[in-house]
Order: sequence, then structure tokens, then C-alpha cells
Amino acid sequence: MKNKSLKKILIVILLLVLVSLILLFIDKSSYKDYTRNYFYFDTYINVKVNTVKSEREMNDIFNDIDYLYDSYHKLTDAFDSYDGIVNVYYLNNNLNNNENIEIDTRLANIIKLGIDFYDTTDGLFNVAAGNLTIKWKEFIGSCNTLPSTEELNVNTNINDIKLDGNNYSKSNDVKLDLGGIAKGYVTELVGRYLEENDIHSYIINAGGNVMVGKAYNKDTFLVGITSPDNKDDMFTKVKVNNLSIVTSGSYQRYCTLDGINYNHIINPITKYPSNYMKSVTVVGKSSILADIYSTYLFLLPVEDGLKIVNNNPDIKAIWYVDKDNIVRSDNFNYE
Repeated sequence: MKNKSLKKILIVILLLVLVSLILLFIDKSSYKDYTRNYFYFDTYINVKVNTVKSEREMNDIFNDIDYLYDSYHKLTDAFDSYDGIVNVYYLNNNLNNNENIEIDTRLANIIKLGIDFYDTTDGLFNVAAGNLTIKWKEFIGSCNTLPSTEELNVNTNINDIKLDGNNYSKSNDVKLDLGGIAKGYVTELVGRYLEENDIHSYIINAGGNVMVGKAYNKDTFLVGITSPDNKDDMFTKVKVNNLSIVTSGSYQRYCTLDGINYNHIINPITKYPSNYMKSVTVVGKSSILADIYSTYLFLLPVEDGLKIVNNNPDIKAIWYVDKDNIVRSDNFNYE
């Protein structure tokens, strides 16, 4: 009797193990990887997801993501115009001083967010710095003669931008530059869109802006942070779920003249590029916040930035000053 009971127990255990293995196989086989590449904001963008959705469903979702990136790219573009679209280029170059115009709600929302962060960042994150960043973009493109003090004496006054709901006006020929926020803003929208469509395992790689969901069938995503000294190498890797990782660095777009690095991240107060570090990477829940703070922190001495991050529970950061001087904020425990 004991042997028969033991056999029954063993059979039940084996059946349970078999069923578990079958269910595990079915679960794994039903999840598939899908990927799509895009090019917007002068950046190659890759979106990769793991989901049970069909290829047809994913084609529709990827097309919607393309629409998001495309429409926001056109709206925030400061260098090109598009038929029927009132975008940043139009506002900077075609709109007269003190002329009022109704703009797209999506563009108004980004401009408002940028204005809101002006005071938070002590004026270092300034969406009214377009006149200044255009001068430096021209120099970096040619790398010939440094802009003179007179050439850099341009209007960057945030108060010369007036936004009332969707109604926009400007004065004193102020120009917008949304380059420090647009990519992070849209990447955040794409991540939310995937979540709303019941896709929780994904990685959005938009150059220096990375956003990840929950890793499938493993503990975390492993995201490499580029070494400023060798763009083909990573100086560290972070283990993350449901977070954004955004890097600002002097190695991304720059010109070296007489041994000095002049990069594209311009301090709107000094009117010159910043060189306190080679890169800073911000990790946080919000791609928008990480994008804004990566610019803000890049323009500050590391010691000042460290105090700011350590007093902000929403972000963590790692600074690459050089290969022998890498600084981490408190509780930067992703490595």
C-alpha cells in the first residue's frame, strides 16, 4: 500500500512538472521580439519590444510611433519649414515681433514646459537661447573663426516669449531652441504609448536618450553608457527597469580649435560652451526630466551638480570628468 501511494505521489509530481514545462514553453514561444528603426532629430532611433502581439498589430503600433516622432520633429524643427505647419522655424524667422499667432497645442505644451524649467535651473536651461545656439551651430559646422563677443551679444531673454494657452508672441527678435527637451519629450510619449497598448517590455534607444520598460525573462535591461574618450566603448553599464537614461556630452557634436573643445551645449549666461566634464548621465523615471537635467548638470561644476542631484529624489547621475575621475551621486546603485 505504501509503495502504491508513493507511486501515485511521484506520478502527480511528474505530471505537475510536465505541465509547468509545457506552460513555460507556451509562454516563451508566444512572446516575440519586434524592432523598428527611425531617423528624427538628427538621431538614429531604434525601438525594440517583446510582446505577444501579432506582426500586423506591431506594424500599426510602429507606424503610430513613426507619426509621433515625425510630427514632433517637424513642430520643433528650428532649421526647416514645412507646408501648412507653424513650427519653431516659422516662429523664429517668419513671425513679426509682437504679432500674435495660435500654435499647435503639442508645440505650446513643450514651450510651456521649457519656460517652467527656466527658474528651476537658474536660467541655464533656456528655450529662448535660439539666437545664441544658432551662432555656435554655425561655428561648429565650419570650425574656422570663433564667434566674437559682439556676435554672441544676442537676445536670450525668456521674458520676450509670451505664451497664453496656444497663443504665442515674441519681442526683440528672440528665438526658440527646443533641442534640449524635444527628443526626451517625444521618447516619453512613445514609452507611454507602448504601455497604454499593453507592451511593457521595450527599449527605446534615441542616441543619448534611452528609455526602458520591464525586462522580459531576465531581471533587468543592461544599458551601456558611452565612453567620451572612445565612442565605440562603454565606460560602464547600468542595470535598469522602467527608467530613462539620458547622456549629455562634449563628444557628441563639437569642434576642436587650438586644442580647445567647443561643444554644442551652450551656457546661455556665459554664452560659451561648458567644459566642466566630458559627459553626465542622468537616470530617472521621466525621460523629459532626465533630458532637461542632463543639460542643466552639464553646464554646472560637478560639485554643484552633485548637491542638486543628491537633493532630488527623482534622479541619479554619473559624471565622466575623465577616465580617472568618474563621480556618482548618492545611491547610484545601477551598476
